Amino acid sequence: MRVCLRPALPLLAHLSAACLLATGFAAGAAHADEAAPAPVAVTPVASEPPPVAVTTPAAPPADAGALQLTAAGRATALRFSAFAIDRSSEKSNDGPVGDSRITLRADLDTGRRLGDWSATATLAVDALTGAFAGRPTAEGDKLPQSHWNSLVPTQALAGVGLRDLGALRVGLMTSHWGMGLVANDGGHAFDGRRDSWFALPTTGDRVARAQLILQPFGRSGGDLRGLYLIGAADAVVEDANAVWDKGDRAYQQVGAARFHLARERWLGLYYVHRDQKVHSENGPFLRVHVIDAAFDLDYRQAGAGLRVQGEAAMILGRTSLGPSPDFPEHDVRQGAAVARARWQSGDLGLRLEFDAGWFSGDANLDDGAVTGFKANPNFQQGLVLFSQVLGWQSGRARRSASDPMITGYPAQDLDRLATNGSVTSAITAFPKVGWKFAPQLEVYGGALLAFSPTPPVDPFATRAMGGGTPRNALGKAPDGNVLGTEIDLGVAAGLAPAEWPVSLELRGEYGVLVPGGVLDGMDGLVHGGRLSLAVLPPLPTKK
Repeated sequence: MRVCLRPALPLLAHLSAACLLATGFAAGAAHADEAAPAPVAVTPVASEPPPVAVTTPAAPPADAGALQLTAAGRATALRFSAFAIDRSSEKSNDGPVGDSRITLRADLDTGRRLGDWSATATLAVDALTGAFAGRPTAEGDKLPQSHWNSLVPTQALAGVGLRDLGALRVGLMTSHWGMGLVANDGGHAFDGRRDSWFALPTTGDRVARAQLILQPFGRSGGDLRGLYLIGAADAVVEDANAVWDKGDRAYQQVGAARFHLARERWLGLYYVHRDQKVHSENGPFLRVHVIDAAFDLDYRQAGAGLRVQGEAAMILGRTSLGPSPDFPEHDVRQGAAVARARWQSGDLGLRLEFDAGWFSGDANLDDGAVTGFKANPNFQQGLVLFSQVLGWQSGRARRSASDPMITGYPAQDLDRLATNGSVTSAITAFPKVGWKFAPQLEVYGGALLAFSPTPPVDPFATRAMGGGTPRNALGKAPDGNVLGTEIDLGVAAGLAPAEWPVSLELRGEYGVLVPGGVLDGMDGLVHGGRLSLAVLPPLPTKK
């Protein structure tokens, strides 16, 4: 029988968006009752940063140029229990996995040595290694921890800026917007942000970009001084949807606006148009429009207080990926919204955090619409459910969908079924609590509650076993809408003497998943954890 094997594409859940403030540009505008920040090198976007999000260990004085060299590294050991990943009872890898990352970066900033003008340049590279131990892993697409040794240039750019008016940057750049739901630079472990719980980022979105940033009211002294307008043109080097070296050709036009109420309180909106050809200039196309709104309201002082973040994205367009006789092209209609509230006490060392999210799903592989939203792989929730269980099961979907029992001709684009560990097709709530009972020692934990608005669909089981009724990867009909409940625990210890040029962090995290009815057919609990040692630049001092 001839069927549509259309993947539930992320399409733009990993799009490179505008990094809204350029190196050498002002960090943001101040409110009328606050002093304006100095024009330091910042990247004011992060999935989980403290108030100051800088890309270098410390910002140079505004009137002095500086060359800064930054090195950071992380080595991680992971192990998760084996679990069923398809109807044939194939198991996930149950051996230990090694993973490491080294980042080298150089930043040059002339400061105000050129008067109101400034020039900047950045070079950065990541070295990644990954290795499986124990028995061989199963075959599949984008399976967890499946990358191997690689050297990845992440930034090679130059820029010129005019103080309080604008800046121009050109070159290879990473990209990040808001909480990192759609575009994520993957740099959270290496640029001064140490308070991420249950996250292990990798290299993020990389684009060849020409970017113009304007601060039209920067010299007015009024409330509108905090308005930034951004325009950019991109050729995507690599993200979760496109890899230039594999023949993908993706081009983007970006327009964005961001308004700072204060240095650490802002709201913004951006638009991206993406035109992509897959595998070659003559391959299947993807043309989508993305509208993404985000905000970050930080009212903390000296580490205490409240911070609230949010981001919502909508993706609309057309694609010819995964065609069928009935639908050679498909409409793209995807959406997601996430929010985080964090409260920290001063003297008690107590931190309370609550994450919530909605990610649209796609329960029908044979209609004319692609509605499944996949968050950027560096936007992570929990240790087990999304990154491991759904990552493994969706990574096997191409093999299932290629079964001759359901295909009368070779199906196309089936590798796009893999989630790559992304959060997708879910409604989530993730309350967490942590206690820092010493300056460099913290324990924390949380419970991830996940529900499915539309159950994950396995192409073989749904068509051959369910007759079109949604079935999961194990061939079972979902029993209810609960994906699962995951309990996560962690401990972090640091060592950062003032005289040291670096700081050390040792972090251990463990999670156990109780599968819900959506994952019916799984035997018992799934558990595992990781142990990481990181060598990082000293944390910057908040001004």
